Amino acid sequence: MQLKDLADKIIDGYEITKEEALELYDAPLEELKESASKITSHFFKEAIELCCISNGKCGKCSENCKFCSQSRYYNTEIQQSVLKSVDEFFKEAQANDKRGVHRFSIVTAGVRLSKAELKTIAQAYKKISSELKISCCGSLGLLDYDDFVMLKESGLKRYHNNLETSPNFFKEICTTHTMKQKEDTIALAKKAGLEICSGCILGMGESVEDRVDIALELRKLQVDSTPINILNPIKGTPLENRPTVHPDEVRRTIALFRHVLPKTVLRLAGGRLIIQKYFTDLYKYGINAEITGDMLTTAGLTVADDISAAISNQKILTKIEPIK
Repeated sequence: MQLKDLADKIIDGYEITKEEALELYDAPLEELKESASKITSHFFKEAIELCCISNGKCGKCSENCKFCSQSRYYNTEIQQSVLKSVDEFFKEAQANDKRGVHRFSIVTAGVRLSKAELKTIAQAYKKISSELKISCCGSLGLLDYDDFVMLKESGLKRYHNNLETSPNFFKEICTTHTMKQKEDTIALAKKAGLEICSGCILGMGESVEDRVDIALELRKLQVDSTPINILNPIKGTPLENRPTVHPDEVRRTIALFRHVLPKTVLRLAGGRLIIQKYFTDLYKYGINAEITGDMLTTAGLTVADDISAAISNQKILTKIEPIK
């Protein structure tokens, strides 16, 4: 496979096959980097986008996702919390807006929220979107169409629901809901006019083929943003003893995603501290966005650290609009 020629074909609109993607994963790393970098530069120039998340409601989740410290199935040290207030959400968004962060996402534990909780979040979105420049995102579980319409009218721009892994491997990670439920939720959010953010977690025991399959699944869904999480094994969860993903596996997987999803924003998400020593190298493999600050229940990098790293690598910090 001539990667230079493949990159040009992808830029011209070609969609690689599963067989090509599997072959691509094992290509010489330097060639893989050059090809991914060419695709990223063509569609995004030197842009880097920053987003942040607010842990709006934490713990006692009814679902049994094996990676998650918030599941009620596992004995972790996470404390349950009630939904934050409108003012609490606004102050967080305001602080991040002042720091130069482009997107603010409210994230809640549980399969779905009550109507009263959704109303509170809608009020927060309305206040944030009317008074601040930062864009509103949400990760609020398996909502219905009317919920999405209401949230969009309140100022929500983008909805997040991670597929987590391949269709084949999903049942090894979660059995309390299905990937189809997630994809149905994404379809409803799109129908309501929302942008879509959906991605995966690396290091849960999935194969290379699983990584190819999740990339292809995300392409089928035409997502606008794909968060790539690196598993941070949490004590008390079934995955607490999983080994750390090798840096070259991370590099190869991100480059693979860039070839499958050339117009999708690829976002470093959970596990930032695990890859802290080499994360700027991942710009060359296709990364062009980051979740900055702390994650839901684990530490991340500061906004100042991410801004400094981007500037040091001649990147332009800017909000990235979807490419259609």
